[in-house]
Amino acid sequence: MLYFFTKVLIKCAFYLTGGVKTRGLSNVPKEGPLIIVSNHQSILDPLVIMAFIPRELRFLAAAYLFKIPGLNFLLKSYGAIPVNDTERGDVSSLKKALRILKKGGVVALFPEGGVSVDGKLRPFKPGFAYLALKSGAAVLPVAIKGTKDVLPVGKYLPRRGRIELIIGKAISVEKKGRICEVEGRMFVEMSKKIEESVRALLFCT
Repeated sequence: MLYFFTKVLIKCAFYLTGGVKTRGLSNVPKEGPLIIVSNHQSILDPLVIMAFIPRELRFLAAAYLFKIPGLNFLLKSYGAIPVNDTERGDVSSLKKALRILKKGGVVALFPEGGVSVDGKLRPFKPGFAYLALKSGAAVLPVAIKGTKDVLPVGKYLPRRGRIELIIGKAISVEKKGRICEVEGRMFVEMSKKIEESVRALLFCT
């Protein structure tokens, strides 16, 4: 109930700043484990996904987001998982995400590893592909446009502007019990494939 109420409040807030146009909502699977993968241009992006994706979800969010007043409250209230950027990856966060997926839940993340200041898509980190292979969860590519203009990096007061949420078709993934060296190369290839899918959505007119 609280999750639904918050979604409504966030939608109303976006209406005041110019609204969010959605495309491809029918591509969101209604059930089953799902990993939502999106580009990242503004701290508004998690709110766009939370408000307009028609499933309850949990975020894998960069640890720095939990230091931003207001946003940190929302992230903690809805069970977001903080991810620390380390060379070896945040194993604890990945384990928590796997538990959610194994229960049929939804995990959303931004594999660029941070906000893109110029709006250009940065290379994806392959951690989400590991999650997909270990859980067998489908991967849903998503592109968000306009948030960098409504709330640019370093700003805390939003401007008026139209935001667009474009949802691609879910990509099925075969579950792997163990990730060996050969399959490790597989999730790097999968990461690049999803990155290109998000890039195509960004340039979709």
